[in-house]
Amino acid sequence: MLARLSISVVLLFWASIGSGNDIKVGFVDIPFLIDEAPQSKQASVRLEQEFAPRQQSIKSQKQMLSELREALEDDGLDLIERANVERELRKTERRVKRDEQEFREELNIQKNLEFKKVRVYVLDAIATFAKRYEYDLIISDGVLFANKKIDVTDEVLSELTQALQQSDSSARNGQSRGTND
Repeated sequence: MLARLSISVVLLFWASIGSGNDIKVGFVDIPFLIDEAPQSKQASVRLEQEFAPRQQSIKSQKQMLSELREALEDDGLDLIERANVERELRKTERRVKRDEQEFREELNIQKNLEFKKVRVYVLDAIATFAKRYEYDLIISDGVLFANKKIDVTDEVLSELTQALQQSDSSARNGQSRGTND
């Protein structure tokens, strides 16, 4: 894939030089855009808020485990009480492990879904940017060096920020209109 892209770039440059046409090339750092896009940061905040109650529940369960372990250290327990506390401790340990595993799996699934959405959004923004500013070629992954003159990453990030602000503004306007009906 990279070899085909490299050959295509060389052929495109060679053809443009031969025909005397100028070619407009840009470079974007997609991983940087995905990390820094406000849509990505907004998704992270949304996931933190969504998963905070479950995380707090697991924290509470771990506190209960700690209290059960302390109760086992109490020398005043008779054999029956000690057996009950040990049983409750094992049961709680299994529940905490299961809940933590489910939590991690569901969080990872949601992060991956959000990452895919942001990636698609970033790729669409790059294509829109390239068309708006009449770029002939935008390159990304597999580039060993890109001169700052052709690096348009910051400009695309700026457009992503503006797009989020516009969508937030539209959403707020839609909500306020909806309450006035």
